[in-house]
Amino acid sequence: METKTNVPAVSPEVVAKLQEIAKRKSNRAAAFAVLNGAAKRATGGALSLADLPDLPCAMDAADEIEGIFQAHGIWEHTISDARELAADAVAELLADEGWPEMEENE
Repeated sequence: METKTNVPAVSPEVVAKLQEIAKRKSNRAAAFAVLNGAAKRATGGALSLADLPDLPCAMDAADEIEGIFQAHGIWEHTISDARELAADAVAELLADEGWPEMEENE
């Protein structure tokens, strides 16, 4: 499945922030931070992940992202992979909520 939302480049600040979240809390918390960021990007800041229903696709994406972080650590390339998974999950959540399909960004 291709991502239909723009996944921004990962800055060193984002890497540091997610590493700190994982250190203080867990890889699961870092996974939800990535999902929340995807929700905000997809809706222009109008919604966060908490505003969307708790659907299995969000939990499945969190599981996958957490697995990536546990297996490979939190680095620029793993965050990029996580953001792609999160963007796909959020697009599915938004479609289920009746949001118009996001146009693919070039």
